[in-house]
Amino acid sequence: MKISKRQLRRIIKEEKAKLLNEQVADVQEVISQGQAFFDRVIQLSQDSEDDPAAQAALEQVVAALSADVEQRSYGYVKFKVTI
Repeated sequence: MKISKRQLRRIIKEEKAKLLNEQVADVQEVISQGQAFFDRVIQLSQDSEDDPAAQAALEQVVAALSADVEQRSYGYVKFKVTI
């Protein structure tokens, strides 16, 4: 089966549009997950004022993530929570 240049251009344009839409959806998913994560960290931070278990959980999150995030992002991203 042969396809014309016009058909090929149309197919490429459609596929490009699909890819761009998928990237936008991926970005929205990352934003949503990030907001949920930071909501939980903020809640732990607020709870840690009165709850030693929340304080310990928050310290565990910070210890587990701060060095890893900085290393994996080559220093471009830092995760720091002031306790």
